[in-house]
Amino acid sequence: MDKLTVPADKIIIGLTGNIATGKSAVMNLAAEQGALAIDADKIVHEILANDIGVQEAIVTAFGPTIQKDDGRIDRQALGKIVFNDRQALRQLEEIIHPVVHRQVIKIIQDTAAPIVIIEAIKLLEGKLSGICDTIWVTRCPRDIQLQRLQVCRGLDQETAAMRIDSQPPQEEKVAQADIVIETGGRMEDTRRQFAAAWSRRPLPQ
Repeated sequence: MDKLTVPADKIIIGLTGNIATGKSAVMNLAAEQGALAIDADKIVHEILANDIGVQEAIVTAFGPTIQKDDGRIDRQALGKIVFNDRQALRQLEEIIHPVVHRQVIKIIQDTAAPIVIIEAIKLLEGKLSGICDTIWVTRCPRDIQLQRLQVCRGLDQETAAMRIDSQPPQEEKVAQADIVIETGGRMEDTRRQFAAAWSRRPLPQ
């Protein structure tokens, strides 16, 4: 098997949506149904902490101020740069996305699970969407995003707004979705929409 080939007997659900729109909640519901859940953001964190080649490339691109004494990337310092500069964000993605793509493919190749769900905020902007059989997008009102970022992640209102506004409009993702799950209501509403989406998922061959 080619190292970048997804096994034909796997069903891949791509899950995306803007920040704080409930992606993790939907991913956890899929995991409860037996899907292998892959959190691309966690993979990014692991790469920033452990991949020396990526660390060196990022320091070369953004300077030594974003590197900790132990060589790892200071994600907070890097975030202050890329969330205020879309060109810098694209530059960072060009460094990280290919590495994430390879790791995700390897995880899929190694699992016995017939269904895999990949949660990635940049799913549609990178190559991961190309391996997905269906695309799910979460969406909620901006005020809910702000509230979640402040309550769940401890961001102040200004930083939370900056994170939201650094991303493309939600509708750009919605336009490419096979399934849209509205997460601005109660959890039982999200569960109901998930159940409907799950019943419509492609089936393994």
